[in-house]
Amino acid sequence: MTILFAYDGSENADAAIKGSASLLRNNNAEAVVLTVWEPLAVEAVRAMRFGGSVPPIPTDVAEIDDNEEEQAKQLAEHGARIAGEAGFDSRALWVADDRRIADAIVQGAEELDADVIVTGTRGLAGIAAVLGSVSSHVVQQAKRPVLVVPRDGEG
Repeated sequence: MTILFAYDGSENADAAIKGSASLLRNNNAEAVVLTVWEPLAVEAVRAMRFGGSVPPIPTDVAEIDDNEEEQAKQLAEHGARIAGEAGFDSRALWVADDRRIADAIVQGAEELDADVIVTGTRGLAGIAAVLGSVSSHVVQQAKRPVLVVPRDGEG
């Protein structure tokens, strides 16, 4: 069994991992902890398109994107450690994606042939706002089961 955890480092994402452990954990379960981030240029275009303020874009965008990738990697690895502590055989996965974060999660589940997608009810704005708009979109678009774990569902 492959479980895809949509992970953004929020307390709700931690609770989703811990809260689903008793239901999903078994000897053959592999947990893939996925963190998705938007490259800086995509964030700027979205802000302009939807009337938000666009911060000045530094000249070295590549360096900033590298820093964001490192942050996403650290988040995914942190989530994988939490999954490991919850009894899952786990690994971290982090990707940059210019689509909606929810679309990237659904696509990731398809590519991994995940048996279930697990998300928290709300997450952090920014790296991955993971029933917030992201989890709602994942539920509507996924072709596989989605488990949405409320923060108080930890146990």
